Amino acid sequence: MTASKRERDVNTLCSFLNFNTTWEADMGDDFLRYRRAWQENTRHKTLTRFPMHLDFDLTNACTLACPFCPRTQLVRQGRYPGTYRMSFEVYEKALREGAEKGLLAINLNAGGEPLLHPDLPRMVKLAADLGILDIMLHTSAVHLDEALARSLIEGGLTKLIISFDSPIPDHYEQLRKNARFDAVVANINRAIELKKELRSLTPFIRINMVQMKENHQERQQMIDLWRERIDGLGFLEYINYYQWDDRDRYVHPVRYQEDFVCEKPWQRLGIAHDGRIKFCHLDDLDEVTLGSIVDTPIEKAWQGSQMQAYRELQQQGRIREIELCSRCSTPMMPEEPRP
Repeated sequence: MTASKRERDVNTLCSFLNFNTTWEADMGDDFLRYRRAWQENTRHKTLTRFPMHLDFDLTNACTLACPFCPRTQLVRQGRYPGTYRMSFEVYEKALREGAEKGLLAINLNAGGEPLLHPDLPRMVKLAADLGILDIMLHTSAVHLDEALARSLIEGGLTKLIISFDSPIPDHYEQLRKNARFDAVVANINRAIELKKELRSLTPFIRINMVQMKENHQERQQMIDLWRERIDGLGFLEYINYYQWDDRDRYVHPVRYQEDFVCEKPWQRLGIAHDGRIKFCHLDDLDEVTLGSIVDTPIEKAWQGSQMQAYRELQQQGRIREIELCSRCSTPMMPEEPRP
């Protein structure tokens, strides 16, 4: 691992293992140009005409009650807004504007389970038909039955990112409350086999493990369980989004990085279920919005004075003056470097 790669992993409390190391190249020149542009944008904070990436909050519905999940925390605090679902019309309007103006990537979830949205296969296919290069979603895979997996693969889903936090059945079911280990493993394996059967390069299948005190020693077992079957593994250290100094589950002590400059205001925007344009996709309660796609082009919101003011505060080292950012876990880093 190079010094820069190690620094990036330490500072963001996450690391990734890619087993399919040629996948991006296999996706072709356009995809490689997009990935290079993403990396350059992150490094130099280049402002493009339109965000490179949009996060669509399709629904906040979920059948699980994972104790570490921001959604579960909102429910416990009595702040959960009630279940919602994005209409296909809102999705299509935002997506078509993006496709016309240089949008390269989308993520089809924010705080809920995207597989519960009945229009998901149609949404994936529309994005692929409009030429969006990277179409991804994050899921527990609890609802990934054969028909849905097939429709997503055939529709053009680029990345399937699965949250799976323990290789030990009993422990997994404690962390992923209401999920059954054997059923979820079967769903994942079936999706893997369908991808082979369809001779499809996509989706890149990655499993993410949220690392906490309860499970971080299971990392090697996770690698052993999945490395021969999937394309990649991610290890994301737990941070409490709504009380970041709550250290009960933390693997390592953390501190707020005061000089942190977030790359998100130069990369992406979120689209709330009702069409409001979100400053940040991690804003589960839609506290900071930039208008609505009903009457505001996304391009205008992206280039507008409100976003520019946020970017300037970031670059001036005044991130804490953005109230939403002052409560975010993204600027967290270990108090001491990890070995």
